[in-house]
Amino acid sequence: MEKPWGILLLALGLALAQSVSEILDRVERNLQDPWQAVVQGQIQGPGGQEELKARVLAIPKENLFRIEFQKPGSLEGNFTVITEKEVWNYLYLTNQLIVSPKEKAQVQGLGFSPQGLGDLKGLSERVSLRLVGEERLPEGAAWKLVGRAQEGQGFATLELYILKNDPRPVRFVFRDEAGKVMADLRVVEFKKASLRPQDLKRYPKDAQVVRR
Repeated sequence: MEKPWGILLLALGLALAQSVSEILDRVERNLQDPWQAVVQGQIQGPGGQEELKARVLAIPKENLFRIEFQKPGSLEGNFTVITEKEVWNYLYLTNQLIVSPKEKAQVQGLGFSPQGLGDLKGLSERVSLRLVGEERLPEGAAWKLVGRAQEGQGFATLELYILKNDPRPVRFVFRDEAGKVMADLRVVEFKKASLRPQDLKRYPKDAQVVRR
């Protein structure tokens, strides 16, 4: 009896492995139109645990995303724009727009690259995700994906929860190498929106643009 069970478990493991790309494809199809949402939760800041709240605007077909920070106070007024090749970090206190290559960008004070909040396929290229099961969240049943990040991402592992009945990310849990939670973020107030590229790319005309 051991051999058939072994084959069954192997087949189940292969099925789960194949399901990750299928889930991400469903998310991509579901989020083709412009949308907006609020990301909120707890992050580990320089002074300890802090509350994060940010509005996310997305035009997926343009590979264009904008994150406007409202909390914590150290990030209030800052925003990040993610284009196909670059990340723009606007720093309110210095009125600077820091432009960096997408693969090297970090949000000042946040500790990890923000692309995954809006670009799930891009995130999967930097984190080896695997499907470990399902969980019941307030929004409904969700797939739970976990994975280890490549070096240089600013975090070691990720837990990602994808809503089943409306395929989209609803929770991200980032951990460091020791397993300590760096950020536990939920995606709320999700809705489709009428957005234009210029809406997401806007920044103060008098801002100093610095390229790195």
